[in-house]
Amino acid sequence: MFSFSRAIIPVLTLVSASFSVAQAPSQYSLDYRANANGIAAKANRSLTLQVNQSLQLSNTLEVDLGGQLVARIEQISIFEFIDNQFKPTVYSYQQTGLSQETQTVDYNWGTLVAISTGDDESWTIELSSNTFDQLSHQLALRQALMNGTTNIELAVIDEDKIEIYRYRAINEEVINTPLGAFNSTVVERIRNDEDRSTIFWLANDWEFVLIRMEQTNSGLTTVLELDEGIVEGVPIVPLN
Repeated sequence: MFSFSRAIIPVLTLVSASFSVAQAPSQYSLDYRANANGIAAKANRSLTLQVNQSLQLSNTLEVDLGGQLVARIEQISIFEFIDNQFKPTVYSYQQTGLSQETQTVDYNWGTLVAISTGDDESWTIELSSNTFDQLSHQLALRQALMNGTTNIELAVIDEDKIEIYRYRAINEEVINTPLGAFNSTVVERIRNDEDRSTIFWLANDWEFVLIRMEQTNSGLTTVLELDEGIVEGVPIVPLN
């Protein structure tokens, strides 16, 4: 059976390396519509400042078929912005519905070690100064693009190992979405697998938030598009 959640979650985690300028990211809340293999889903992505001044990046996805909740996925990454760098502290992934799955990463920057856990297994991961999880790496990617970097490599914890994620900015274009037209930067993830491709569009005028994504995996295409959103309290509006 095709897993919609497996197709769409890597997309939401696309959108960040450290800041080249001392600028904390803007808070936002974004609602998306998605479709893959005729299955529709709703998703939300938000970045919020916590009481203790840490930042929380959250993704949620719900897949509903015939009024029945098939899958609900929640991802959370909590991190700090210290000395112009992101320092993730905790990452969690939880899937409920027809199938169950949990993942966590707990960082200890004092010992440069993270404990990665997946269901009933756990692994010790050695950290470098720029090691991220599936969510927090998006902010480094986003900031690097905002700073004009076009070829980006990021170290990301993937269960028992560290993977190098590679991205490349292709060009800039006006992209049409259900919300309207936006100036965008087009970015692709560089992979060795010819059967898989991921291209996404980031809104140049709205803090480079994700507005559209197309992902192909063995001939199946998943499309994610922005429905509505707010950045620093201001509703996102398209070009006139």
